[in-house]
Parts: sequence; structure tokens; C-alpha cells
Amino acid sequence: MAQGKINGPDKVVAGLYSATMQRHIFLIPGFFGFANLGDFAYWGPVRLKLAELLDDAGMPATIHCVKSLPTASLRTRTRLLLEAVAAARPKPEAVIHLVGHSTGGLDARLLLSPGVDLGSRIDVERLVGKVASSISVATPHLGAPIASFFTGLLGGKLLRVLSIMTMAVLRTGQLPLSVWAEVAGLFAIPSSLGRTRGSLASQLYEQLLADFNAERRAQVKELLREVGRDQSLLTQLTVESLDLFNAAAGNRDGVAYGSVVTRSRPPSVETTLEIGLNPVDQAQQAFYYSLSRLAAGHTFPAPAAEYEKAMRHSLGEIPDSSASDGIVPTLSQPWGQCIAVAQADHLDIIGHYRDDDDGGRHYDWLTTHSNFRSAQFHDVWASVAGFMADAEAVAADA
Repeated sequence: MAQGKINGPDKVVAGLYSATMQRHIFLIPGFFGFANLGDFAYWGPVRLKLAELLDDAGMPATIHCVKSLPTASLRTRTRLLLEAVAAARPKPEAVIHLVGHSTGGLDARLLLSPGVDLGSRIDVERLVGKVASSISVATPHLGAPIASFFTGLLGGKLLRVLSIMTMAVLRTGQLPLSVWAEVAGLFAIPSSLGRTRGSLASQLYEQLLADFNAERRAQVKELLREVGRDQSLLTQLTVESLDLFNAAAGNRDGVAYGSVVTRSRPPSVETTLEIGLNPVDQAQQAFYYSLSRLAAGHTFPAPAAEYEKAMRHSLGEIPDSSASDGIVPTLSQPWGQCIAVAQADHLDIIGHYRDDDDGGRHYDWLTTHSNFRSAQFHDVWASVAGFMADAEAVAADA
């Protein structure tokens, strides 16, 4: 169960939030953010849930899914975010909320940094003055060790495989056992056999690409060419680079900063036994085990007291530095106020989980057996909506 300071937008003051107020919410994708391929529903579940919650609270909003480049530099990604905000043409009295998943949370922080230079002619100050909150979801504020793995030739090939896997799952909701077995095998092969891993990765990429129609193959190839041209983000997400980022990217006065923190269920013998003879789940678990090992490898400072309290409530303990959501270390994620802590993996938290009771509206990118379901998803995003409501109330009183 998610635990935050607010359980939903239940502090709405009569007359303060009206149907005539213009409210914009920008959903900023992260490292696997292929939102610019049309029907790939990266933000689909969150967009529907937030619209439902805010409408019920009398806080109607226009929700924008920002198009970005998954591995471009933070400066490039943030410039695209700025352009998306400007294109929405918010009215002078409008209020804006920024919600970033994974690296998207860093984009939001950079946009809001006083004096930021994004190489754009757009008046940054005029737009960011309308921002009431900056919400990060599973964001590597203190760095992500896994990013270092994907630098270099072999890492680039494996990144292509993971990228197209993500797109395939979001499109079809499933992948065959043969694919999961091959992916798990790629990460299980010793790193010393780089040529073998690289050849197998290339073969798997072509196999996955063949499942798309001709038009979509062309779109995917163009996007991945763009990824190949700019992978600056990979080095910028290291722990050392984020230390420098945090020294330069200051918080903006008048903006409420908060974060949703995630930890997936650690892979274990117990989980393997629970899975039993299901070959797809076993292959996914092997792949998840490899990812979780890559996500560890750095010691992070203990979180603030409010995060410790929420972690004990939601997770039963305060995780150590080895804990992650499969991609981002848990102790790297806190920033600002604690909105929620959830046992969920990196894509569970934005609605890509398995739930047999939701009519097939959610698809699991990776099975981690974290038991994140529709009830937890609702609670987390109700807390996010509540955080937005409080941010607007504070801004109105200022």
C-alpha cells in the first residue's frame, strides 16, 4: 500500500478549484520513454487515472504526454519539455504541474532551475512561473549505476533490444517464451564473451523488429537511429554526474517538490519456488535478477525521516543501497516531500503491471512478483493528485 502525506485530493476548498481554471499537467517520459510513437501507451494508464481523480475532485485538467528522446542529453530533453509547455499556450492565470517518470523527473527539475540556459529563444521564466508542483516518480536523483552498463558498443546493442522489447510489450501486452529466454540468456552470458553477446543481441533485435508492420518498422528504426546519435544521457545518469547536477540544479521558490519512491520485490529463491514451472515467468525472473544486479553497486545516504517512516509502513523496512525497482536504486529516488512509497517495479508504477481483475487494461513489462495491482495504483496516483491540490492551495495563499 502506498503511504504518503495525502491519500487523495480531499482538501479542495470550495470556490478555489473551479471548472473554469485552466490547469495543465505535463507527463514527462523517462529512459524508456517511447511516447512519440503514437499508440505506444507509455503514459496511458496514468493519464486515464489522473483524469478520473481530478475530475472527481472538481479539478479538471488538460493532460499532455510529452514527446522526448529516450537517451538524449538532459539539456536536449528539457528543451523539448520547454517546447511542449510553450506549445500548450497556457493562459496567464493557468497553473502547471510537471510529472516526470524516471529521467523525466530530472528534466522537470532542470527546467525549473533558476537561470537555466537551454539554448532556446522561448522565455523560460514566463512559463515556469506558472508551475505549482514538480513530481518525480522512480527518478534517479542520486544516480543510476545501471546507466554505465549501457555505454559502449555491447551496451548499445543490449539497449536496442530492451528498447524494442518495451515497445513490443506496450503494443501487444506480451512476448513469447522464446524471446524472454533469449533475453535472459543474453544477460547471463559472461561479459568476457562480448562478441557472442553482441551477435545474439543483434539477431534478437531483428527478430523483434520483424513482428512490426513496415510502417512501424520504419518509425522504430528512425527512433533508434536518433538514440544512436545521442546517448549523452547514459553518462549523465551516473552517480558522479548526478552529484554535479544536484550541485547546479537548484529548487525554485514557490514550487512544491515531491517524489514517489519504488522498490520491487527482490529476486529470491522463495520467488522462484512461487513461480513454479511457469517457463515464461522463470525466464522473466532470470532477466529481472540480472537487471537488479546491474542497478546496485553504490552506497547511498539514508533517506530523510519522512521517507523512512513511509518506507517502514509500505515496505516493512528501510531498504539498503542494494534495493531498487529493477532499474533505479530506491535510495536514489527521494527528492522533496514524500508523496508515496510503493512496492512496485520501474514500470509497474506507471500502470504496466499484471492484474487479472482489471479487464486486461494493464500489461506487465517485466514480472517481478511485487504484487502491485490496481488498488495500489489508485492509491499512489490519488496521493499525487492530492499533492497537486495542496500545491495549488499553498500557491493561492502566497
